[in-house]
Amino acid sequence: MISKNPIDIIEIKSDADEVVLGQETRNSLKSKSPSFHPLLLWDEQGLKYFEAITYAPEYYLTDCEIELLEKHSDEIAQALASDSVLVELGSGCLRKVKILLEAIERSKKHVDYYALDLDRSELERTLRDIKPEEFQYVRCHGLFGSYDDGLDWLRSSAMSSKPRCIMSLGSTLGGFDLPESAKFLSQFANLPGPPSSDGNSTLMLIGLDGCLDGKKVWSAYNDSEHRNERFIRNVMTHANRVLGQEIFRQEDWEHRGKWNAELKRHEQYLIPKKDVDFEGHCLRAGEEVFVVASQKYGAEERETLWQHSGLRPLKEWHTQSHGYGLHLMTATHPN
Repeated sequence: MISKNPIDIIEIKSDADEVVLGQETRNSLKSKSPSFHPLLLWDEQGLKYFEAITYAPEYYLTDCEIELLEKHSDEIAQALASDSVLVELGSGCLRKVKILLEAIERSKKHVDYYALDLDRSELERTLRDIKPEEFQYVRCHGLFGSYDDGLDWLRSSAMSSKPRCIMSLGSTLGGFDLPESAKFLSQFANLPGPPSSDGNSTLMLIGLDGCLDGKKVWSAYNDSEHRNERFIRNVMTHANRVLGQEIFRQEDWEHRGKWNAELKRHEQYLIPKKDVDFEGHCLRAGEEVFVVASQKYGAEERETLWQHSGLRPLKEWHTQSHGYGLHLMTATHPN
């Protein structure tokens, strides 16, 4: 049966993305400090595994963000200009953003919401789950592509003429270190925009985890049901597919997560139990192969991040239990 309400997916993905990922995977695994490329985390199965993590009792980040959105979505909605473009970077599961979309609907503002992610089928599934046909004022769309593709799309003349709010929820920035986060945010903060009487033609809504309690953080990424481990191990399956050969066998690898107090981040590694030969390169038994870090941002780190990214806070909200924060920002020097 054909759906009466087809999901609107706009394909902005570059044809070269898969080729680039294959070469970058080779380069990162053969480097002096070997690692799996971070994009290997985010295929269709990886997105599903990550969604399962967000329901784990130990994973406080999602619950904290839901708590803040339930309390403050009406206030966020009031800050948006009517006829805004609302773009969520790395949208994943949409159960959190739906809280905000419902608040915008209550405000009776016409807004176009775009969920940007790397897997088309997951975009269709998650958009269908929020039942966009039930909204009268909010129009929902999918953007199938990478962050870079989304940035190019936002620079297009059709988008540059509209007020916008760029959202990075779910502590997405945790995957970057502080200089990388500042560079990433500054690209969006410096997008050209329409004239605005209050200087806020571009807003950003950013989720950041400020928890520096090593035990709480470690538990969040090492849950008792091993949901996070399945998510991390999936990079090997994705890498095999990208490289076109079965190099990485699940039974030959161990997963390790650890809290790095000095760098204020949780780190995750995959470790071969025996030597793994890979296109003339050997990954040695017991050698830690980096997968991903989850950076935490205390008050000092946040202040540095805003300064270096060209953003200033308009509103900030934090949970008392873990110091997780939602930050409504605008460019320091609006265009």
